[in-house]
Amino acid sequence: MQLKLEQAQYRSDHGELRSKGHDIEKSCTAVVGQFSAHTLKEQSAITLADRTDSKFLLPVRVLPRFLGALNSDYTILEESGHRVFTYENTYFDTPAWDLYLQHQNGKLNRHKFRLRRYRETDISYFEKKFKTNKDRTIKERVNSADVQSSDIIVEEDIVKPSLYVNYRRVTLWNHAANERLTLDYDLCYRRPEKTKVARLDGLLIAELKRHGNASDSLFVKTAKDHGFSPKTFSKYCTGVCLTDNGSLKNNLFKSTLIDIKKASEL
Repeated sequence: MQLKLEQAQYRSDHGELRSKGHDIEKSCTAVVGQFSAHTLKEQSAITLADRTDSKFLLPVRVLPRFLGALNSDYTILEESGHRVFTYENTYFDTPAWDLYLQHQNGKLNRHKFRLRRYRETDISYFEKKFKTNKDRTIKERVNSADVQSSDIIVEEDIVKPSLYVNYRRVTLWNHAANERLTLDYDLCYRRPEKTKVARLDGLLIAELKRHGNASDSLFVKTAKDHGFSPKTFSKYCTGVCLTDNGSLKNNLFKSTLIDIKKASEL
């Protein structure tokens, strides 16, 4: 089918989710400035489109400490004078939440569709993510400005905007290990037709993306030294659970919700 992207509406709706910065940023200003920088063009040359992901759920208060431990081995993404970016993700699903339920029911070879906008640079991409039965993540993206008449072909019969996921991100790159580390915090969730916002103020989500095994990663070693181990986590599925009224099955994600609560309270 063809999916029409109502980008102006999504931009307006995301703008209502965030009215101020997160307090942790005051503690990170100095250490963020100490990193050497890389550009988006340099980072894009290493796509990591077919990769393995390792995710960690951490208390947001550790962000300054972790940044300080990594600044000699990683560079930080800087674009248009910014080193911290606001991500505005609009996810799409069927009216029956089939894509969410595929994940909940453990289906392998599953898809997710989203429109991602980087607020500070006002660049948008439509992305298709495919999780294989070999635990690989394959991502395809197209600049939404290059799409004729804002129409995108997707594999599902019917999809519509299902969830807004909004957060702040710092992106680090270890050139020698060819790995990218994203540090996300201040997550806000809202369904397009609802006004209630679910926030995860106390959580930091670290995600390491690389081609090979992550056990020799400096970040992974640092995290384990502080008692943190990898966890399974989906921003989309977590947001669906947090904004649901109890109508959707969510037993697969109950342990994740407990992990989030524990990490946020550390």
